[in-house]
Amino acid sequence: MKAFFRTGFLLVLLALGACAPQTLTPEARFLGAELRGLELSPSPALLLGLRVAFHNPNPFPLPLSALGARLKVGEVAVPLDLTLPPGAKEEVLLVRLIPQNALNTAQALLSPQGVEVALEGRTLGRELTFFRTRVALPLEPPRVRRAGVNFFLENPNPLPLRVEGRLVLLGQSFRVEADLPARGEGRLQVVGFRPGLERGSGRLELTLEIPGFFRQTLVLAL
Repeated sequence: MKAFFRTGFLLVLLALGACAPQTLTPEARFLGAELRGLELSPSPALLLGLRVAFHNPNPFPLPLSALGARLKVGEVAVPLDLTLPPGAKEEVLLVRLIPQNALNTAQALLSPQGVEVALEGRTLGRELTFFRTRVALPLEPPRVRRAGVNFFLENPNPLPLRVEGRLVLLGQSFRVEADLPARGEGRLQVVGFRPGLERGSGRLELTLEIPGFFRQTLVLAL
């Protein structure tokens, strides 16, 4: 009799296990990327935002950590501590790139070459790739504006720029520098410039810098 009840109990447990809902794999779709800013203290850090559309087909919240989800941006891998509610949801995933471990990634991201971005995971011994794409956010050159004896540079980028170099005008050379705000304008500090030269043609030979990450030289005609 005991063996009969024990067998029946086991059959009930097996039936309940068969009726338990099976966890379905969520979906993720890459929507876009943007530079969210630059931190300078306590050390330089480039902030990258990745916009992703998720869909959880399960009727219950699903933590992505259960799938070992990790976001890869070039040489950087970031575990995702995110719980998806049932249904569709958009998220902006933030990644901090610092020179100590992501200098090559940041420099490639700011160039036309770009970097590979992927969302990966693992379930039941099977590797998952939710998406894989390439992201490039190259910097645009600043635009120069003249107003009398003053020279202004407009920075169209979402990151601040440090600018230094020289102004070559009517055969003379003057040292210049400026700190340009993100998506803003700054006046060039020109050392030794004299009134009377402002009508001449010339050029700006500049070095642009994002501290800790990026240096680029360019020439702007006046």
